[in-house]
Amino acid sequence: MKRITTLNKIAYTACLAFLLTGIAQLITSCNNAAPAEETVSEEVPVHKEVDPLARGKELYMSYCQICHGEHGDGAMAELLKIQPPDLTLIAARREGAFPAEQIRKIIDGTDPVEGHGSGDMPIWGVTFKVSENLGSDEEVKKEIGNIVIYLQSIQREAPAGEEGGEAPAEG
Repeated sequence: MKRITTLNKIAYTACLAFLLTGIAQLITSCNNAAPAEETVSEEVPVHKEVDPLARGKELYMSYCQICHGEHGDGAMAELLKIQPPDLTLIAARREGAFPAEQIRKIIDGTDPVEGHGSGDMPIWGVTFKVSENLGSDEEVKKEIGNIVIYLQSIQREAPAGEEGGEAPAEG
């Protein structure tokens, strides 16, 4: 299985940003050409509604699963200094309560915990803005909210005798 390192992700993101900048400049220069005949369009803009749960799962699979896997056992987990938690047991570690706001803050980096932003886990608020080409902080919050919705949907009871384990700071 191909292993993705943080350095590879940074290089990929930098290349993507460079490519997008070039495309934006090309489009801008094309817009400076002589204006074509202006037409009035009666077309109503279509705002595609996205299912937050499906989008959250998509983002989790793209960004989180490599380390967290299905039960804290992603492909990269064994290479990390701090073992990623099983994100299906967040509520079980808190007597059944899912702390949505705390999880959002952990993901966006406003409530830093060991392992997040320390070299093992990126601060996703910044990462999403660049890699998902999001233009505003509100869009970033929405995407992180989608992940929180997905995480809440996959909560399960701790296996017998496990009691959810200790509640690690990160989830």
